[in-house]
Amino acid sequence: MMDFMEAWRVSEKDFPHNGSAAEKLAFCVRYAVLAPSVYNSQPWHFSIDGNILYLFADRRHALPVIDPDDREQNIACGAALYNLRLAIAHFGYDETTELLPDPAQDSLLAKVKLGNKREGAPDEALDTLFRVIPKRHSNKGAFADKTVPEDVLAKLQAAAASEGAWLHICPPAERKVIVGMVAEADRIQASNKHFRRELAGWVDPRRNLSGDGMPNLGLSYNEVVKSLNPSLARRFTVDNQTATDEQLELNSPVLAVLGSKAGGVLERLRAGQGLMRVLLQAEVSGLAVSALNQPCEVPELRLVMHDEISHQGRAHMILRIGYGGKPVYTPRRALEDVLDFDGKAVTKTKKAANDGGSGLFGRVKGLFRK
Repeated sequence: MMDFMEAWRVSEKDFPHNGSAAEKLAFCVRYAVLAPSVYNSQPWHFSIDGNILYLFADRRHALPVIDPDDREQNIACGAALYNLRLAIAHFGYDETTELLPDPAQDSLLAKVKLGNKREGAPDEALDTLFRVIPKRHSNKGAFADKTVPEDVLAKLQAAAASEGAWLHICPPAERKVIVGMVAEADRIQASNKHFRRELAGWVDPRRNLSGDGMPNLGLSYNEVVKSLNPSLARRFTVDNQTATDEQLELNSPVLAVLGSKAGGVLERLRAGQGLMRVLLQAEVSGLAVSALNQPCEVPELRLVMHDEISHQGRAHMILRIGYGGKPVYTPRRALEDVLDFDGKAVTKTKKAANDGGSGLFGRVKGLFRK
């Protein structure tokens, strides 16, 4: 059986310095796929043609109930794009990225062209962010009763702004409102049988066979479909129990809303890149982060939230930030499932076939066209 956790053990030492442009881009995809996505749906696909990589939204992994207009899918793909660009920069290459390069292809989100090897010293700040990509995980535990310094929060806000997004830190009065909206959104979503069925499909233990979803939660299909409290898969845990409405605020030292200046796919992609940079900066700062994004998935509550927070623009994500907690490690699909070369599927080398597939992740040089 393939080890779907192996993706997290990627090592920069394996970068194919003497390989082709396509091999270098393929190696950088290994960092791109470590981006977060709702339900760990991994809704992206990459195609490489020479020194050009195309990023597509893979709607086979879409979430039609909670994300009918692909907003969260676009954000997840933007996060993957940021990791890809960060990896390219770390290995010393220029890149040119074009968002929405072809209006005739609505699933094509970005085109990344690998440039020349750069001269001079690397950017230390970006290198620091790059090195925590494999360390970053969502955190579903209770956070410590410890204040996050203002200067640390300012760095998170600067990280979002550097990619064209914004991060609003909620003051105490707004926090209470947001927490109440999370609780209300949970109840609204739980009452929707279509929502419960969609969630059940992504927490099904058989996801262990596909390398996606949240099979680690140990929930059965019936447990979720028949329950009116699926927040057990959407909130965090306190003493191994799902956080109550009261504990939502108590164990969330900081609540922040990430958004963009306007709506549309382009702004969502920028927001996704901003989100990824915020998450990496949080990891560098020793912070834990998880999402309480339910109000953004209920249209009427999302509109209310725009009025409640003192920030103009479109809200996309609610982030819970603090110290401590319990990181959640999620699987990643096999590289051949998310990558092709010039429209041709990736296949395994003999070594990869003999070792059960792990060699595919271990050596990008082993990838070749049919």
